Amino acid sequence: MKILYKQKIGEQTIVQSIAGAVVDTAKTMEKISALIAADMTEAERQIVFNDNLVYAMVGEEAELIEDTTAGQIQAKLDAMGDNKKLLENGEYIEDHRGVEYWIKNSGTWLKEKIEEIGVPLPAVAILQENITPEQQKEIYDQQEEERLASLTPEQRAKERIAVLKRELAETDYIAAKIAEGSATVDEYADAIAQRQTWRQEINSLEEVLT
Repeated sequence: MKILYKQKIGEQTIVQSIAGAVVDTAKTMEKISALIAADMTEAERQIVFNDNLVYAMVGEEAELIEDTTAGQIQAKLDAMGDNKKLLENGEYIEDHRGVEYWIKNSGTWLKEKIEEIGVPLPAVAILQENITPEQQKEIYDQQEEERLASLTPEQRAKERIAVLKRELAETDYIAAKIAEGSATVDEYADAIAQRQTWRQEINSLEEVLT
């Protein structure tokens, strides 16, 4: 005999595992106490014992099954594959619970998560590990756009000022390199040309904040 362990998930009951059944000797002896006669031989007592075995560890989500049935169920468990569970009726059900994926709908990237057993992974779903660098950039740009849209005008102004000041610091470094002769104006002409524009924008933004 074997024990079939099951688990209730939502409305479904799945097979967890199969294990060898363990005889509860004390309970078996208690069961057969009224069946044992004083004049019985040891062999006869053993027959009564074997015919009335009580197995341990059989709870609400477990049941005793014959070895042949256990072998058939175990074969299905072994062949189950990833992201599947075996139902107590012998059929497989998809199980992608906890799986997160990206899907692009009308040009917008959405991140979804499967919460229930039996819900298939959409054919157009893209798992995080399969996202290409190009798609990752699209997602980042979209998230950054959404983040900026959620900021107040004051918060956006402060962020823009911080960016412009970093740019100015970089061009200050470039200007120093040009002054010492280790770089040429032509190499950094665009950045140098932007310095005055950036300063003016910083001043305008800071006036708004005051």
